[in-house]
Amino acid sequence: MSALSPTTAQLTPQNIDELKPLRSSAPLKESSLEVQGVYVTQGDDTSARARITGVYPLSSNVLFAGTLDLTSEGSSFDDSRREGLNINELYLATSIPAVPNLRFAVGQLDLTSYFDRNSFAKDGASQFFNPVFQTNPALAATGIGSRTGLLVNWSATDNIDAKAAVFSSSESLSEFSLDGFAGEVGLRYGNAIIRGTYSTDRDGGNDDTFPESFQIDRGNGEFGVLDDDREEAYGLNAEVFIPKMKLGLFGRYGRYENRDLGEGADTYVFGLSFLDLFSPDDRLGLAYGRALSNEEEREGDTLDVLELYYDFQVLPNLRLGFSVQGREEFNETVLGVRVKSDFDVTPRGRFAR
Repeated sequence: MSALSPTTAQLTPQNIDELKPLRSSAPLKESSLEVQGVYVTQGDDTSARARITGVYPLSSNVLFAGTLDLTSEGSSFDDSRREGLNINELYLATSIPAVPNLRFAVGQLDLTSYFDRNSFAKDGASQFFNPVFQTNPALAATGIGSRTGLLVNWSATDNIDAKAAVFSSSESLSEFSLDGFAGEVGLRYGNAIIRGTYSTDRDGGNDDTFPESFQIDRGNGEFGVLDDDREEAYGLNAEVFIPKMKLGLFGRYGRYENRDLGEGADTYVFGLSFLDLFSPDDRLGLAYGRALSNEEEREGDTLDVLELYYDFQVLPNLRLGFSVQGREEFNETVLGVRVKSDFDVTPRGRFAR
């Protein structure tokens, strides 16, 4: 397991998108262009995504990067919530040579890549299928997604990492306003990492709140969340890796509050993952989680899920995954299949700087 955050002044794809493991602290000298395709079926729901990611270094301390997604209706990917063709990321990132641990990124940012990261429950394309295990639902309801804004990342030490972002609550550029904020502190001790995250925004017409809110009467014939409602969320995220067992343990808790509605909701997950269990680079995970819900207002079954998944590499550029889920107080059993393919299409050496 790599350090919580690199302390190099040079920029690489690994220390800009910290979801990926740190493989090297050497400066990026070549552009890259990667294509990914993912197909997921879970019961009656089917999702597909084609993703193109490009990185172009302008210097050893400045790079330009972007991600373009083409996503089908009913997406299972928490980092691609909008269907159709969308710019998930398009940003400029830089570090300051005199302050090597301080980095900045500005533009369209996928905030799920920076906040509430987890080594064992984050990526819907290779880890757990159900979105409740991908990003804390409380934070996702308060703007932790693809947003236009500015990010500051400070690696105080190899074991202490802090980041903050200001962003637009609305996904539409026509309603751009820096009215959202997120902050996070991450601490590492040995093979354990704990992260505390705070996020606030306006709903901005996204309606991504707890489902019971839409049955709450606000008077004047209005129910549920409104566009200008101020939302807040607190998230706690912990993980630990046991090398001898190749076992990762993780847990999350989230609290969401709608200040104008005067109501809130909770969410939590916990589970485990085995790595390299039957073959190199395979993953077996088991987890239980509850989606964002207000227990006092809820009617019907609990919004929970128990998932067991297995994902393995079939060919160098092809992965296959299977999942079984028990949902809604185990009243529903859902089987899932996932196919993922990755290709690096950059002609190596051609764009060397």
